[in-house]
Amino acid sequence: MDSQFKQQIKRQLNQKLIADDVWLGSALTSERAAAVLFPFYWHNQEPWVLLTQRHSQLKHHSGQVSFPGGAYENQDKNIRHTALRETEEEIGVPKSRIELWGFLDSVESISGFYVTPFVGEIKEADNLALCDHEVERTFGVPFAFFQNPDNRVTHRVKTAAGESQYAVFEYKDDVIWGLTAQIIVQLVNRLETTRL
Repeated sequence: MDSQFKQQIKRQLNQKLIADDVWLGSALTSERAAAVLFPFYWHNQEPWVLLTQRHSQLKHHSGQVSFPGGAYENQDKNIRHTALRETEEEIGVPKSRIELWGFLDSVESISGFYVTPFVGEIKEADNLALCDHEVERTFGVPFAFFQNPDNRVTHRVKTAAGESQYAVFEYKDDVIWGLTAQIIVQLVNRLETTRL
């Protein structure tokens, strides 16, 4: 991957608190911790983002677009290990083909998990082995698509706590929203802030 792009992203990521033997998650409640991988890959000399579509038969969030990832399990050394384990389980990419660059701030899901997004590069992104009962398919989106404000629609909704807003991206026939869109927006906003 282009080293200038990689360095630009790495400068915007959190780098501390990833001590293997200490850090289990931002909330320090490992039983409610989860992690995803925000995976970049290089395609047509441009950075792309690899996304999955969850299997339509899953009990929770079926058919939704997401990053590879899942809940912390007791055998995981830390939450970083969770992201790597889940990526291998869901799309067949071992940690030897993943270069982690850092991580973003944890995001609380509607189901009460504190999800830590790790950002990095997948090597050989066309060589995937999908978990049939979890992942329907994978697809890529140019990162530049997410950086274009014309492609982001902001929806506002009233809740018991007041008004909140969420972002939605539509890429071809896929709708990217919820936690996945929130994580993407976090990285895009960090990059935009440094340009000001």
